[in-house]
Amino acid sequence: MVNAIWTLLKFLVVAAAIIFLMEQDGSFEISWNEYVVTIQLGMALVALLLFILILLLVHKLVIKFFAVPVVWRDYWEERSLTKSHKLMTQSLVSLAAGDHKHAAYQAHRAQKLLPARYDASAATFLEAQAARLMGQQTRANEKFKALLENKDSAFLGIRGLMQTEIEAGQYEKALQMAYSADRMHPKQPWILKTIYDLEIQTDRWDAAYLTLKNLEKHKAMSKDEVLDDRKAILIVLADTVTGHGDTEMARKYLKHAVSIDAGFIPANTRLIRMALERGQKRKARLLIEKCWKISPHPELVTLWDLLAPENNPSKPTARLSWYEKLIEMNPDAVDGYLALAQVSIDDGLWGEARSYLTKAEQLDNHAGVYACWAELERLSTHNDEAVQAWNKKSRNAKQPKKWVCQMTGISYEAWYAIAEPQGLFNTIRWSYPNKRDNDKLQSLGSKMQNEDVLLSAPTKKNL
Repeated sequence: MVNAIWTLLKFLVVAAAIIFLMEQDGSFEISWNEYVVTIQLGMALVALLLFILILLLVHKLVIKFFAVPVVWRDYWEERSLTKSHKLMTQSLVSLAAGDHKHAAYQAHRAQKLLPARYDASAATFLEAQAARLMGQQTRANEKFKALLENKDSAFLGIRGLMQTEIEAGQYEKALQMAYSADRMHPKQPWILKTIYDLEIQTDRWDAAYLTLKNLEKHKAMSKDEVLDDRKAILIVLADTVTGHGDTEMARKYLKHAVSIDAGFIPANTRLIRMALERGQKRKARLLIEKCWKISPHPELVTLWDLLAPENNPSKPTARLSWYEKLIEMNPDAVDGYLALAQVSIDDGLWGEARSYLTKAEQLDNHAGVYACWAELERLSTHNDEAVQAWNKKSRNAKQPKKWVCQMTGISYEAWYAIAEPQGLFNTIRWSYPNKRDNDKLQSLGSKMQNEDVLLSAPTKKNL
């Protein structure tokens, strides 16, 4: 409607101009040899106007004629661009559906159809990802390297190559690529987390400790997670410098870990053993007492036993009195009562042993308590039926606390920074073991390790 009105207005303007010019008075003559032509001024002006209009029309037609190749090219480019975008969408859908073969084919076609003046990085990245997921690493690497040629897509290339190196176990190369990615896009949480995991994987514990500060600064990890990982790294650093003979620096690391978590057993037990090696028995005792009040643990009982006095004729219950101090410091510690029961059994104090085991059973009726009951019956009453009954209870009861990986459920005899065989960092906690068979748990852990998780870098160094 608007176009029709606009056309009508143009026609009326031209018609009004012609009428106006036709009404102009006057004439002029054109003389050529013996010919003389007299022309009315109005007609001449109208003719001039029509000539100009025709000239403009011809000029427009000429421009359109010579623009035909450009228009034709634009038409095909637009058509190819539309098809390319459609294929990229289909490639994404196929990739999400797990149809990697079709995803790669559609991405490849999208690159071919995309006009030369357009950036094909997105399609190239899709093809590279699909090829990687199909196990075609050579093809994937070629595509990722092609992305490096464009500064706008170089980051995608580095990320893809980094994942390839991680999957191939080339963690050192992957780490260097992660550093490059961080320089290109600093402060990105996922890049920092990848760097952190790879630094742990390559035993760069000092660097990992510094990266952990950046993770906290940029809120890539919660404060509790940061503190938990920090104390674990401090233990590794302490063990490392201890191996090099620098016990003083090791003590500083361990004290820092204890300042983060006063009840952290791995740090406390190392400090206590250092004190014992130096002959600082009083200091060792104070460390045990302080930690026992917060985290009563069997390892502390073992160390407490190293400081225990021997029974003598003047003090026949010296060891029992020594262990009673554990109960005084923490009346709810089941391991304290078990230690007292064991000392009582060793000294032949059957009544005291029964009393302590009864209290231990009330606090935590795990298998270790019933095993101790069985030993007491065997030595005190020699009642085989009672011994078998307690042993049966022990087999059916829950297991006592152990060092357990929270990801796989596998139990360990001691705390490690790395949970083998999956190589998981800082996942071992003091807790009740799961009743599932460890072989099944290891199978689960292997499955977790083999899952295709982008930029996952599990650590595999046993400390």
